[in-house]
Amino acid sequence: MSIRVLFFSIVCLLSFEQKIFAQIKLDGQFKNWAAQNTNINGQQVCYAVSSPVASDPKNLNRAESRIFVSFRANDKIQNEISITSGYNYKASSKVNVAIDKKEFKFETEDNFAWLTKYEEEVAMIELMRKSSQAKISATSAKGSKTIDTFSLSGFGEAYETAKKKCNFI
Repeated sequence: MSIRVLFFSIVCLLSFEQKIFAQIKLDGQFKNWAAQNTNINGQQVCYAVSSPVASDPKNLNRAESRIFVSFRANDKIQNEISITSGYNYKASSKVNVAIDKKEFKFETEDNFAWLTKYEEEVAMIELMRKSSQAKISATSAKGSKTIDTFSLSGFGEAYETAKKKCNFI
């Protein structure tokens, strides 16, 4: 398991279990997006996070899908976009994110997906700031195909709050 997958697994677990893990701090709720921060092994991690407003199919048994834009000041990492669709992805599959007429292909490992090029992350964030929704299509390890629709309402404020919290402004 790569460091990136391990890191996002921890962040995701903490996000899902917020009531149990008091170290997750809510920095602001902005419509469909939240800005949160936590400390993982002495490193501050700040992120904007959202859950889908619609999922298809509705009856598929899976954990909650989420999209994150993360900042890690100690590692000088910013604008890191990751996705979990609530299941392990099909081996060697890509997760497709469609915003307006632009599509982004995410690499997958286990239950996380991410972009590999910083330039694509920056381009996607710019679209997220201007657009109203993102559609995420993926295939599970069992072959189930899903489409999650995320509202981008509040993304800009959550993004700026997370960025500022980790001192990238």
